[in-house]
Order: sequence, then C-alpha cells, then structure tokens
Amino acid sequence: MANSIKSFNEALVSANSTLESKGQVLADFDKFIVNGEKKTFKQLAVRSGFWFSLGELMENLLQDSGGSRIDSAKLKDAKIHNVNKRRRQEAHKFFTNFEKIEELNLVKKHGSLGRLLADFDKSQKPKVEAPTEPVAPVEPKATEPKAETEQSVKTVSDIATEAMAQCALLEGNPRKELLATLAQMVKDEIGLSSNEDEVVPFKAVG
Repeated sequence: MANSIKSFNEALVSANSTLESKGQVLADFDKFIVNGEKKTFKQLAVRSGFWFSLGELMENLLQDSGGSRIDSAKLKDAKIHNVNKRRRQEAHKFFTNFEKIEELNLVKKHGSLGRLLADFDKSQKPKVEAPTEPVAPVEPKATEPKAETEQSVKTVSDIATEAMAQCALLEGNPRKELLATLAQMVKDEIGLSSNEDEVVPFKAVG
C-alpha cells in the first residue's frame, strides 16, 4: 500500500496544473482503491477468513454468556472489545448465515460486508402478492308486488267462511253470537229499507 501511495503522490506532482490532469490522476487512483477493496474483501469473506472467524468468535462468546447477550468482560478477555461494535455484529450475522450467503453467491456480487448483508436481508423477505379485489355481491332483484287488479275478488261466501274460521279461534260459543249479530244486522237493514219506502199519507187542511 505504501508503494501505491508513493506512486499516487508522484503521479499527482508530475501532472499538469490543470483541473483535468489532476482529476484524471484522482479518478485512476479511485478505481485502484475500489478494485483493491473488492479483491481484499473477497479474500477476507471466505470460510475461516477474517469475517467468518470474527463472527465465529462472537458466537462462542455469546454461548459462553448464556446465549442472549455477550458479557462485556468476556469481550475484554478476548481482546476484541475495541473492535467496532457494528463490525462485530456484521461478522456474527455473516457467520450465522454463511451457508445461505454461499448459496446465493453474494460474496462475488459485492465488495463490502454491509452491502452484502443488505442484499441478503432483501433476499430473505417473503414476496407479497398483490391483493385481489373482492367481487361485489350481486343483489337480488326486488320482486314487484302484484297489482290489486290481479288479486282474486272475494265473494260473500268467502267472507262468511273466513268469519266462521276466526270465530273458531275464540272461546265460548262465538259462532252462535256471529249468527245472531248477522241476523240483527239483516233485520236492521230491512227495517231501514221499509222506512225509506213508507208513504206518508196526505191530510187535507179543512
């Protein structure tokens, strides 16, 4: 790396004072750094590599601490308490999911552990299917009531039969009372008719 920095410094000094020439040097070195980081990451992200070994150590410390949280004293005893907490967490996640990460071939696709784990989390999310719209129920058509003209006209006999049937539901002797009531109604009706037809005799005034 020291030689690389030296070559960068020499290239920057030897470049013309124009912005274009300095920018070209910086762009070339940026590409060199990115490629170097990817190459280094792929070398460290293998079984028994740096990330795998750090994650394995974190798993062992977790189990020794009861399985829920790593004891801070154990981190100090293992001499890794000064390692960035996020790096420790990412390494542990890398170790515990290493088999699936290899199946997905994620190490070759990425140049950093952070992007690799983000892609891994995305691949583990279940696919959500678009909800189907419910089919609106078809309301039954209301039947129109039949016109009164379509109903059968009741006869006097029908009315009398219904009246007798209603009387059967009452206590006592309602049929006898019904017949008596009808007889009185007929008598009254005949009496009214007789009065209407009666001729009042004319009396001459003498």
